[in-house]
Formats: sequence, C-alpha cells, structure tokens
Amino acid sequence: MDQAAMPVVGKIKAKTYLSIPARATMTQEKENQSGKPEDIADEFFDERDGLEHEDGRSDGLEPGTNPDAEAMVVSLKKTTHGGEDCAEVYAHGEAHPEDGTEKTQQTVLLARVTETALTMFPRVSASYRPAFLTPKYDKLTTITILAEEDEPWWLPENIREFDAMLESLPTGFGRHAKYGLGFKWEYRLIPHAILEMHGITELVIEPGNGASADLPKFKLGIDRFSAIKRSIDSITTRSRAQSLRERQLLAFNELLHVADPVQFERRFPKVKPGAIYELVKLGGRVQNRSADDRLAAATVICDDAAKIAAEQPSQLVELKAVIEQVTLKELIAKIEDMLGKNLSESKWQAFFKANPFVLGLAFPHPVIMIQDQAHVGGTMLHGAGESIVDFLFAQRFTGSLALIEIKRPSTKLIEAKTFRGDLHAPHKDLTSAMAQVLDQRFQLLNNFAAKSHDPALKDTHVSAVHCIVIAGTAPDTIQKKRSLDLFRHSSRDVVVITFDELLDKLREILRLMTAGAPGPAPTPAPPQDDSDLF
Repeated sequence: MDQAAMPVVGKIKAKTYLSIPARATMTQEKENQSGKPEDIADEFFDERDGLEHEDGRSDGLEPGTNPDAEAMVVSLKKTTHGGEDCAEVYAHGEAHPEDGTEKTQQTVLLARVTETALTMFPRVSASYRPAFLTPKYDKLTTITILAEEDEPWWLPENIREFDAMLESLPTGFGRHAKYGLGFKWEYRLIPHAILEMHGITELVIEPGNGASADLPKFKLGIDRFSAIKRSIDSITTRSRAQSLRERQLLAFNELLHVADPVQFERRFPKVKPGAIYELVKLGGRVQNRSADDRLAAATVICDDAAKIAAEQPSQLVELKAVIEQVTLKELIAKIEDMLGKNLSESKWQAFFKANPFVLGLAFPHPVIMIQDQAHVGGTMLHGAGESIVDFLFAQRFTGSLALIEIKRPSTKLIEAKTFRGDLHAPHKDLTSAMAQVLDQRFQLLNNFAAKSHDPALKDTHVSAVHCIVIAGTAPDTIQKKRSLDLFRHSSRDVVVITFDELLDKLREILRLMTAGAPGPAPTPAPPQDDSDLF
C-alpha cells in the first residue's frame, strides 16, 4: 500500500521533543567519545585490524539480513483514542491469522502517539518469515515511553515525521517503523530478560533509575536503561577486541613459533587486573568449575599469599579457617566411609600415615610423628629388627617417645559372654595387642642406646615411653562399655582407644570450629574500571 495515499488528519502541535530522549541523545554523544577497546600492549597487535565495523543501519537488524527484505509497508493516520488526539501507525501485509489458516491481507496496529506517551507494539517485519506481523517479543507486546508533564510528545503527520520522532528516542531503539519498531538487535536481551518474569506484557520507560514490576507492567527508568545499554556496548567492544587478540595469538603461535620456536617464543594471552574478581562477581555462588579451575585458583592463592596477608589479613585468616574446616570434614567423611568397610590393618596404617593429625588426637599433649613401621629392635629405625611398631611418635616439647599399635575396627575388645554377674572379660584380641605394644616398648628400651645415633631420634628419650593401642569400636551395651572401661583404665602402661572415639574427637573439633566461625567477609572493592556501570 502506498503510504502517501493513506489518510492523514489533524494538525501538528508545535511542541518540543520530550526531555527523556533529549537526555538520551546527550548520553549517546558521550558514548560516541568512549567505549574504545583497551590498547593492546603487544606491538604485534593492531586493534583496528579484524574488528567488525558498524554498517550504519540505525535499526540494528539481525546480522546477515537484507534490509530491503526485512522492511514492510506501514502507514499513519490521525485519530483519537480515549478522547485524546493521537497518531497511529499501522503495518500491512499478507500473514497467517492466529488460527493458522491460509495467509490473508492484514492491518495491525504498530504504534500510537499521544501527548502523554509513545506506545509501540513491536512486530516481526520480514514478510518471508512465518511469524510475520506477530509480536516481536512474544508476550511482551507493548513498549511505552512516557512524556514528562511539561514536555509532551508532538503528533506526527506522516511516516517520515514519525521516523524523525524515533530519532529522539533513547539510543537502543529502532529508528524506522518499517522494521517493526522495538529494540535494536543487539539489545534484544533486555526484553528477553524481562520475559522471565511471568505475567509481564508491557514495558514502560519512565524518568529515573528504577526497575520494578507492577503486573502486567514492568517499569524501567531511562537512566537505568541507558546504563544497561552502555554496559552491553562495552561488553561487545571488549569481546571483539579479545577475539582479535586470540586470533592474532593463534596465527603467531601456529606460524612463527612453529617455524622458529627459539626466535619466536610462544605468546600467551594477557589477563587484565580484576579479571578474576569479575568472574567471581558475575558467576555467583554456584558454579560449574572444573578440577583444573580449582587447582588454578589454589595456585593463585599460594602465589599471592604474602600480598593477601599484607593487604587483606582478615581474608587470609578466614581462608585458613575455611580450609581447615573443609579438610576436617573430608577426614571425617573418609573415616566414616572406611569404617563401613572391612579394611585390613595395612589400609588403616596407610590412612594414618597420610593423616598423622588424627593419631595426634590420641595424646593429651602435642606430638610429632617420627616414623611409621619403625624397627624398635636392632640398631637402626630403618634396619632389620625383631620388632616393628606401627607408628613411633615423640612429645613435641620434651622428646619423650611413644608407640602406637594399629588394629582393625573389627577387633573384638570384650568377650561376648559374662563370667560373673554382668561383667565381661577383655577379649584375647585386645590383650594380645596390648602385650604386643608392651613387647615393642621393651625392645625399644633395650636397644635405644644403640639407636641413639640415628638422626631421627635426636633430642628424644625413653624415660617414660607412652604406649597406645587403637582397636575396635565401642561396645553396644552399657554392661560391655563398663567392663571395657574397668579393664583399660586399670592399665597404667597401655592406653586403649577405639576408632569411633577418634572419629568423635574429630567431630567435636569441627563443631567447635564451626560454632565460632565468623560470618561472611564483606566483598572486596572491585578494581577501578569505569567501562561499565553494571
């Protein structure tokens, strides 16, 4: 349909443009002076090479499309709506009706301008698309830009004047009615995000910096809209520059480095300060990190530990507490899992060797592990001897030696049958283990003079050798528990500790640590960067 033939009624009011678009135009001028990709330090790079330039199309059509094919026939007429003068823009063409039948000639409302508001009903403009003339943003069918009280919209007389009015809209909106109105292609993420809130059918652009929902409307301040748009532009610019860098690095490494690796060392991408902060800030708390990501993060912490201690000591203390708690939780979970299996003594010995901290809980004082599988007979701890102790410890401050013999959690501690009243005798497995560690102490005492030159035994002595047996689990009845306590507390030379008692000590330590854990530390201030407002 020839738009010149369409009816035009009414008279243009001599009104100035709305102040909101005026502010947006000023914002656009500022944006045109900034937003350049950051300089590439390496002289090999030139940021002007390989960057895609804007094609000048003010409507930001989808890349790769033909503007002529995307255009549709539009017309304007002057009328009234709700008793108020207005100008209405219509789109025309053959399209499928909502019931899906064959195409018919249709005329649909595309926009309405009154003195108080410019309301758009964005439509798919390409006639070759199956969705031709349907709402461009699905259920978000309406976009309204409010006028300020003292600066109303003026009513255009024809499509040319309507398109001229679109030029005064905030940057980010389409500039030609024939392309269906709404947002430019690169800002389609704004309505897509709003659509995640169910029940929204209209977006209202109003003065201010707010963002709120009043179903079925979503109200967005013009200042916030402009800030979002600038941030999207900045991200796009940075991604283009980053893409150029990566392509140039690839070309260099795959050509010059491969041809002459001595003269042309492999080049690696540069990470700007604040990149890790941005990843953490944008990623949220739940992230799908790989094992390599976690290892890299740990490496960064190790490398920067001294700087963190100087700049953010509280953060380092909190990190230390978190690591200790996580480590303790892992130990507890590991022991619980192992207790559920019928593992051999050697498996438990390997676990305690890797985690001597757990064995340290068996002592009332700080200790250090000297050696596992230590030969207490003969002349050297590593040499052949008549007796081998599972673990040899020493009191950290006095040097007094201690012996630990490890048995299995399934080791029986108490006889099943009573022999007098409700009293249970100690099981032979327990008494055998106690006799074994006492014999090891005897061997150590007899041979210590010959072993004293061993470097591992420097500053140690055998004046009061402590003997410990770790075996079994706590009995299941109070009578058996009482019988076990009567027996083991009567022994002055050997301490008997069950596996579940060690586990419970770990749980208690974790409880105390978490009970006094500080709240979340405040997020550190981000690096100074004015490229984005969000």
